[in-house]
Amino acid sequence: MTATALINARLVDGTGAPARDGWGLLIDEEGQISAAGAADSLQIGRETEVLDVSGRTVMPGLIDAHTHLTYHAKEYALILQQMNENLEFNTLKAAENAKMILETGCTAVGDGACRGHIGSAIRDAVANGVIPGPKVVAAGQMLSGSGGIGDHTGAWGYHENDSYLGITVNGVEEVQAAVRRQIRSGVDWVKVTASGTPGNPWIDGDTQDLSFEEISAAVREAAKFGKPVHAHAHDPKGIKDAVRAGVISLHSGEFADDEGLALMAETGCVFVPTIAWLHFRIDEDYAQAFTRSGGTGPADIQKFIARCGEAYEACADTVRRAKAAGTPIGVGSDAAHVFPPYDLAFEMEYLQDLGLSALEVIQSATQISARAVGRGESWGTLEVGKAADLLVVDGDPSQDVRVLRDKDKIVLIMQDGQVRKNGLSGGGGL
Repeated sequence: MTATALINARLVDGTGAPARDGWGLLIDEEGQISAAGAADSLQIGRETEVLDVSGRTVMPGLIDAHTHLTYHAKEYALILQQMNENLEFNTLKAAENAKMILETGCTAVGDGACRGHIGSAIRDAVANGVIPGPKVVAAGQMLSGSGGIGDHTGAWGYHENDSYLGITVNGVEEVQAAVRRQIRSGVDWVKVTASGTPGNPWIDGDTQDLSFEEISAAVREAAKFGKPVHAHAHDPKGIKDAVRAGVISLHSGEFADDEGLALMAETGCVFVPTIAWLHFRIDEDYAQAFTRSGGTGPADIQKFIARCGEAYEACADTVRRAKAAGTPIGVGSDAAHVFPPYDLAFEMEYLQDLGLSALEVIQSATQISARAVGRGESWGTLEVGKAADLLVVDGDPSQDVRVLRDKDKIVLIMQDGQVRKNGLSGGGGL
């Protein structure tokens, strides 16, 4: 790979600093940023490829801190997906999803649990150039208690193997054993469930799943191997127990109370709301498709919609309170590729409408999301020593993130210094 210079940019570096005009970046042969500053101050080598991006914005690539590569739009009902699609088919769908996600401007994602070892397989396929896609921080199956959201079977059956999104653990010893198995399989982080999900017919979002002791055991065990743990949580007690146990980030969290938000601010645990996902679940067509595996009738569907509506309204309030409390807010979609034409930029729009400035939203979707997935040292900002994961945008997202919804406006995508999309001068796509 040759060194590259981007010059004459409007630079938004992801740190929250104001945009700077006439700036540029130098990217070395290893795909890292070696210099950033006023374009006329950069020492550009003779062999360096120069890209003039005058009139455009250069910003970090987006990071979806909470997605699921194995979800897809052709099957909303997760129990039916797991019953009707084998792992090999689901892997092919995940590879298709990975390409789609990169095309939206996400250069990295945190996979928040998968069937089998699909997340790490996609991670390795992207890293080795087998398929295009975002860089993946890969989890394994989510850990939940019996009857929790990871216990994805009908009430009349019980089945534990790699075909399911979740695996059940009951008690500290089972948690420790499950974490060890996942570490051995090559995961980057571990997913625990601290509560149910709004609308779930078995365990709703106001019911705690794993206990403080179980989550703490997962955190301690993973830490032995240098791996973090992140949590799915909705209810106030589950949220606080997960944060006190030491999770790196907390996903969903719309029912967090002020004490929980203060705990996240104090510990640095990143709050990753998923408000667009909650809003989408209010749609009746989606609700019917999602719940049909449970044998639900019209009354059940309306109950599901009402509960998701409550969660959506709570999430909007919690985002506002989190901003006021100084809680670090990341950006996660809970699998935006499942809901075309939504993408991570749609989630970013919600945050902007709820009171975060465009610059704050960009920082949330880059620097803070990198922290949420345990990669804050190397991803998320356009600073010297960081990976050259970046976008070149026609327009100024630092004034309004809505420009990122138009993918034709994202004229260049770079990942570790490698061009993945080039529309600067009639260049090719992915």
